[in-house]
Amino acid sequence: MDAKQIINVCEEKWDEHKSDCSGFVKAVAAALGVSTFLPGDNADAIVEKLPGAATWCAIKSGDGLTAKEHADSGFLVIGGLKGSDQANPEEHGHVVVVVTGPLDPGHNKYPTAYWGHLGGVGAKEHTINWAWRAEDRDKVSYFANSLAAPPATPEPDGSADDRPSTGVAEVDGGPKKE
Repeated sequence: MDAKQIINVCEEKWDEHKSDCSGFVKAVAAALGVSTFLPGDNADAIVEKLPGAATWCAIKSGDGLTAKEHADSGFLVIGGLKGSDQANPEEHGHVVVVVTGPLDPGHNKYPTAYWGHLGGVGAKEHTINWAWRAEDRDKVSYFANSLAAPPATPEPDGSADDRPSTGVAEVDGGPKKE
């Protein structure tokens, strides 16, 4: 998928979900055909669910550069931190959608993202160092979904096309270049 399409979806969903980070992430994911999340999932549930989700690959916590590279390559990238894992534990965690764009100019390691903010107003196209406290932003977990695994399509004879999916690229050195 073209990375700019993900930004377009973020723009489309932001106004409605600018005061709810998990609602924003779920709306963007659903619009892109990703069905990992349930309606009642909050930020903590999203962060707990992603490591075991079949169509997602984990990126090393705090590795904003690799998250950016995946977003630049058209992956849906979610960043998140559970409320209990924050330096000042809170009842609610926080999640963002990482998009193509620059790293922050001051540290050169925090990617550009969109997010809602529970009880407030989130941000559009800001680097994630504005989404978390300084003590927390290096603990953010990132997860990438290639958006490339097509669903099984019926064959003309009515049987399903059961060719294996290529899945998600490995994340050890960044997105797979083909």
